Amino acid sequence: MMFFIVILLAIMGLIGTDIFTPSLPAIAEAFHQSPNATQLTISLFLCGFAFSQLFYGPFSDRIGRKLPLILGVSIFTLGSIICATTPSFLYLCLGRLIEGLGVGSGLSLARVIIRDRYQGTLMAVRSSQIATFVSLTPAVAPFFGGLLQQHFGFRASFIFMTAYGFLLLVLMLFYFKETIQYKDKNLTLHHTLINYSRLIKNTQFMRYVLISGLAFSSIILCANIMPFIIQNQLKFSAIQNGEIILIAALGVSCGALLSSQLVKTINPEKLINYGLTILVICGALLIWSQYCFGTTLYCLIPLIFLITISCGFIFPNALTLSFAQVTVNIGIAGAIYGFIQILISTLTNFLLNFITAQGQSLLGIFYLSIGIIGLLLFYYPSHLLFKSRKIFISE
Repeated sequence: MMFFIVILLAIMGLIGTDIFTPSLPAIAEAFHQSPNATQLTISLFLCGFAFSQLFYGPFSDRIGRKLPLILGVSIFTLGSIICATTPSFLYLCLGRLIEGLGVGSGLSLARVIIRDRYQGTLMAVRSSQIATFVSLTPAVAPFFGGLLQQHFGFRASFIFMTAYGFLLLVLMLFYFKETIQYKDKNLTLHHTLINYSRLIKNTQFMRYVLISGLAFSSIILCANIMPFIIQNQLKFSAIQNGEIILIAALGVSCGALLSSQLVKTINPEKLINYGLTILVICGALLIWSQYCFGTTLYCLIPLIFLITISCGFIFPNALTLSFAQVTVNIGIAGAIYGFIQILISTLTNFLLNFITAQGQSLLGIFYLSIGIIGLLLFYYPSHLLFKSRKIFISE
C-alpha cells in the first residue's frame, strides 16, 4: 500500500499539469482567451508548484513527512474545487495557482520518501521502477483528459482532480506510515537558509538538479504545444489528440523501464549522457523535417517518442546521483531539487507564452537548445564537479 501511495503522490502534480491540456483550446473558446493567455493556467500552476516545495521540504524534516503531505493534498483539492466551479477565467487562474501550491508536497516528498527507505544501487532501481509508473501519467492523463473533454467539457477534468484529492487524503490518513528516520527539532529558518545555500553551492548536486529540470521542461513543452499542433493545425479531435500523445509519451515509461535494467550494468552518468544526446539529435530532426515535409504525424510522433525515452533515461539517474550527495536533512534536498526542476519548466513556459507562432519547428528549437545546455552542464567544468564531496548540511 505504501508503494501505491508514493506513486499517487508522485503523479499528483503531473495529473494537475497534463489531464486538462486537451481542454486548452476549449478553455480559450469558453472564456474568450487567446492560446497564449490560456497557457498562463499552466504557468501559474507551475509557479505555485515550484515555490511551495521550499516550504514542504524543511517542514517535513522538522515534523515528519505525513502532516505536510496531508496539508498539500488538502490545498490541491481546494484548488481543484475552485477550478471546477469557476465562473470566470480569473478564478480559473486563481484555482490553478492554489492547485500548484498543494501539489508541491507530492512529487518532492515522494522523492524524499524513496531516499528515506533506500540507498545506492537499490535506490537507483527503485527510482527507475517508480519513474516507470510515474512516466505513464504524461501518456495516460492527456488521453483520459481528451475523453472527459469530448463527452463532458473542460470542467470534468477538475472534478476528477477533486475526487483524486479526496481519495489521496483518505489513504494518507489511514494507510500512510511515517518514513523519516531523524526529525531535526532544531531546524530553524536561519539554519534552513544556510542549508539551502550549501546545497546551491555544491556543483555536483546542482548539476544533476539542473539537468533534471531541463528534462522535465521537455515534458511540459510537449504537453503544452502538442494540443495546438494536433487540434488546431492538423484538425484532429480532443480524443484523437489524447491518443496521439498517449503513443508519443509512452516513451518516458519505456525509457525509465529500460533504465531500471541498464543501470545494473551501465554507469548512471552514461545513461544521462545518452538521454541528452538523443534530445539534441531529435530537436535538430524536428526542425529539419518541418522544413522538408511540413508538420506531419509520421515525423512528429516518432521523434517525440524518442525525446520522451531520453527523459526516461535522465529522470531516475539524475535523482539518484544528486541525492547520493546528501546524508541528512533530505527534505531540504528534495525541496531544492523539486523547486529548481519546476522553476526551469515555469520559466520555459513563461517564455512560450510570449511566442505566437507555436509549432513543430519551435518544439525542435527548444529541444535542441535544452539538449545542448544539458550537455554543457554535464561536461563542464568536470574537473571541479567530480571533486565535490558529500553534503553534510546539518550542524
